This record gives sequence, structure tokens and C-alpha cells, in this order.
Amino acid sequence: MTTFNKIILLFLSMACLFACGEAEDPVEIEQEPEKTIVVQYGTVSGTVTDVGSGHPILGAIVTLQGLSVTTGVDGAFAFHGIVYDDAHTLTVADADYKPYNQPFALDQPRLVVEVALTPLRDPAVEVREFFDHFSDLLESLDMDNIEAIRSLFSETYVAADDPATLFGVASGIIPENYEDVIPAMTQLFEEYVSLEFIFKDIEIDVTNARKMAVTLRLDINAEKGEERDLRELKAHCKFEFRREGSDWKIVHWQLFELDIRL
Repeated sequence: MTTFNKIILLFLSMACLFACGEAEDPVEIEQEPEKTIVVQYGTVSGTVTDVGSGHPILGAIVTLQGLSVTTGVDGAFAFHGIVYDDAHTLTVADADYKPYNQPFALDQPRLVVEVALTPLRDPAVEVREFFDHFSDLLESLDMDNIEAIRSLFSETYVAADDPATLFGVASGIIPENYEDVIPAMTQLFEEYVSLEFIFKDIEIDVTNARKMAVTLRLDINAEKGEERDLRELKAHCKFEFRREGSDWKIVHWQLFELDIRL
């Protein structure tokens, strides 16, 4: 090998050595910080009331996220530990009211949801139907209807103990208690040959779909015995009602005023 070739070979070796010895600068890769997921929870509470009276409803079943609670005498309910979400639905069920569903979003520690339920039937209509039926049964003077008359009274029924009411009880116009309904109606039907019961000027105070009070004027025109002696009675009355099952029952009867004309 000639001297010139040796010089060229040496030069190439040194160039290769230097080239291989150079290292690229390291590339730093920035990693994204880990995202922290925060789950927040809140409380959903409220009161279930009657849409007409505004009174609380006892015994309504309130459901949220598969959890159910039953309202107490104050109509209140509460759910704790409910996750924040914009697609919650609160449902309320009660046998005497229309079904209720309310969508809502929870994005705060405490949310109050007020619920007003609508009765399945208008109590004002029901009570007028009740007194129409009551009149028909009384005016029939049919002994076979006495059991039907008793079915209009609650087993807890009792008449008031004020002087006017006690006079009405003594006169056989109204029963003293549930056990007295059949004896009182039997005596009434045996003594009179004609009866007319007129319930008028009806005013209704509805507590909710299961409880109400009614004040009214009662006119009774009757003919007694074979002589058909005319009797006229005018009274200002108050009835208290409670729904038992699907039916309204009389639980209390009071006479404020009583005017009897023989």
C-alpha cells in the first residue's frame, strides 16, 4: 500500500471515529398530569302536599335512584348521598292521588323539591254524591237498606256530646255511635211513614284526599205513624269524614243548631 493510500485510510478512520462518537441530545417527553375525578354528593329533600289544600300527605311513597321512603305526618322526605347528576327523576306514588314524576338536576349540596299531588277524584264531587246516596237510603224507609246506611259510617264513628247533638240523638235523628246505627235507623223507619232528607248549603274543608270536614244545612220533613203527624226539623250540621279503602266514611256528626216543629 502506498503512503498516499495509507494517509487516506487513516483520515477516513478518524472521521468515522469522530462521527460515531457524537451522540444526539436526549429528547425530553412531557407526560400529561393525571386527572383527578371528584365525585360530589348532595341531599334531596322536600314535602309532599295536597295540591288543593296545601296540607301534607301522610304515607306517600317517594322514590329516587331506586331508594324509597314513606312520608310521615308532616309529608316530609329526604335522600342523602345522592350523586351530582343532571338527569335525576323523583317519583311519588299514593293510592288516592295521580302518579307524579319530576326530572331535576343536582349540582349543589342541598336541593329542596316541593311536590303537590292531585287527587284521583275531586273530593267536592265525591261528598255531594255521598249525601245524594245517603238521602236516597234514608228516604227509602226500606229495612233492607239499613245495613247499607251503616256502611256509610266508620267503626270509629261517634256523635258529638254538646246539648244540640245530644237532643238529636235522643230524638232518634242521628245515631250516637257505630253500634247505635242499626237500632237508630230501625226505630226511625218503624216510626215514620214518610221521610225527606235535604242536605243543602254544603261547604267542604278538604285536608287531603283521605280527610275532610263538611258543614251544611239539613232539612228533614217527616210524617209519623198512621196519623201521619207532620214533623219538621232544621239543623246546622258538621260532618267529619275519613277515607277508608276507596270509600268515604262518617267519623263524627255534630249539630250546631236544631229547630224541631211538631
